[in-house]
Amino acid sequence: MNQGTRPSRLPVALPRGPTSAGTPVGPGMPAMESPALSQTRCSMSTLAFYQLLAAGAATARRRCRIIVGAAAGTAVLPLAVLLAGCGPPPGSPETIVVAASATMNEPDPALAAPELTLLRNAGATSSRATAFIMNPNTGQAREVSLTPRRADGQVDYGPERDRELAANVQRVQQLLGQEAASRPFDLLTVIAQAVRVTSHPGTLLVLSSGLSTAGRFDLREVGWGANPRAAAIALRRGGFLPHLTGWHVLFSGLGDTAGRQPAPPLPQRTELTRYWLAICQVAGAATCAADYITRPDPPARSTMPVPVVRFPRVTSFRGPHGRTHTNIPADEFFAFGSARLLPGADAVLEPMAAKARSRHLKIAIVGYASPDGGNAPYNLELSAERAKAVRARLIELGVPARLIVKTVGLGLDGKTRASCLRHGHLDKAVCSRLRRVVITLSPARTANP
Repeated sequence: MNQGTRPSRLPVALPRGPTSAGTPVGPGMPAMESPALSQTRCSMSTLAFYQLLAAGAATARRRCRIIVGAAAGTAVLPLAVLLAGCGPPPGSPETIVVAASATMNEPDPALAAPELTLLRNAGATSSRATAFIMNPNTGQAREVSLTPRRADGQVDYGPERDRELAANVQRVQQLLGQEAASRPFDLLTVIAQAVRVTSHPGTLLVLSSGLSTAGRFDLREVGWGANPRAAAIALRRGGFLPHLTGWHVLFSGLGDTAGRQPAPPLPQRTELTRYWLAICQVAGAATCAADYITRPDPPARSTMPVPVVRFPRVTSFRGPHGRTHTNIPADEFFAFGSARLLPGADAVLEPMAAKARSRHLKIAIVGYASPDGGNAPYNLELSAERAKAVRARLIELGVPARLIVKTVGLGLDGKTRASCLRHGHLDKAVCSRLRRVVITLSPARTANP
């Protein structure tokens, strides 16, 4: 990965507000449960930069304590949350925990410009602003006072105040840059360690790719077809979630990779965000968000090898009579239990549509489901709806409807749950290969596909 900065990504506001447990907010979206925003108090120090972006309203003076932990993860915070009046009661320390996983497969942890502004704003507006930089290997933290102080410990409002503020923020950046993981990539454990640094809940900034490969949330085992909320609830029932009550959690850098780890395609990046936001909310956090800001991209300092997370692959092969069959994993196009196309589907569909238009090719679309979720009628309907969604998008991309000669869902296609077993145990990776959409392009002169 080249050193520099990643392209800017727009902030994504996510659904908030109470919903019934397990009920999706929208197609493919995990249910989100949180207190009403009007009753939520979030760390002004963490949110200051975003408030400045939204309305230049960072004028309130609030007390702030910042905790910075080394855990390479990315957080996303919707503007609705950022603009809500928030902060602990006057006189209480504010807390921002920045946790970085700092593995070999991620950029070295470094604070982006908005986060540096956040720290500086905390030191400028609070008489009790403190940063804790957490070691991802030991869970121990180093403390940096952000509030400028004189030799006698009193707040410094003198002519050296601005210089001291800048030096304090730079000290946080320097300490964070020294962190490098020497343990397996277990982001759940990193988060649990970070919130134990202080007894005062505040804001937790998680700097991480989110591609955890150890502990109770190993993405190589979870795969990309799980229901995010159901997975989070299962972790909670097993007692494996950190206790986030009262915390305001911001993920930053989700999906940002380095070294041998390929970057996730957009559909999997979207699912990755849903996984961690669901875990955050089920763990009881006051607010949960993820941002898409331009992040620094320095080379990783860690030399501890960690496993690579694989992503679904689209494969094509040529059959007889000039036909081309393209096998698209459903997890590439759809969220769990959803027939709504994910962002990024056009990367596959657009060239296919252009080819069909220019050569007047006939198109057949067949959907399949896997037996690890729902009964046979449910999976038959889901596979058909997914095939219809692909058909509709191809037409929107300019393919004449007359060229699409077949759109059908075959459901499980005779497969049973035994088809997903390996050595007698359910293998989600095997199941994921069964749920797919197959698109066949054939010359108009041939028989119907």
